[in-house]
Amino acid sequence: MPPVRYSRSVQRLSPGQRWVIGLGAFAVVCLVLGVVVLGFSGAGWGGVLVLFGLLHLGLTGLTGALVWTATPTLAPKPVLPTGVPVPGTVQRVFSYGTLRQPLVQEELFGGHVPTTPDALPGWRLEWVTITDPDVIRTSGSDRHPILRRGTPEDVVEGSALTLDHPWQLSAADRYEVADYQRIRVTLTSGWTAWVYVAADQA
Repeated sequence: MPPVRYSRSVQRLSPGQRWVIGLGAFAVVCLVLGVVVLGFSGAGWGGVLVLFGLLHLGLTGLTGALVWTATPTLAPKPVLPTGVPVPGTVQRVFSYGTLRQPLVQEELFGGHVPTTPDALPGWRLEWVTITDPDVIRTSGSDRHPILRRGTPEDVVEGSALTLDHPWQLSAADRYEVADYQRIRVTLTSGWTAWVYVAADQA
């Protein structure tokens, strides 16, 4: 697999942190407009804008302190290898959880991958608590679904992801913690795909 290189750019801000910065910018705009209006027409709307801007700035600072401690910055975006898919290397992975999330796909695969609704018969969903901080950061949650064998009547809804490059499958392997094991299954559509199930069920 080609090595995954990381850009030298600073760490990326989380969505929550970008939201706080937007609120702060809005507060500064209100404050500046208020000062300008005060300078031209005295009290009135100018005073209201200044008061609103100061109040909004204070609340943004408080919110920012909470968000910055609760949602750490994201790691530098990896510079992922690209290229034309090699014939015979295209793989399907059945996802019933976080691999369907756009942000997870961007982090692991370098962008969104073709995703087709599908289902897996004979399995049932349970939940597992994740402790790996990198996986929690990428998915945004420490609680992930996990597959266990069920009855013939059990069906798990999900999506078939098409991965064009071998390194993408390797990236998915690294993302899934030791609780999971990758096995081959046949989906409702008739497609054969990889799926990550509970390690003691493989």
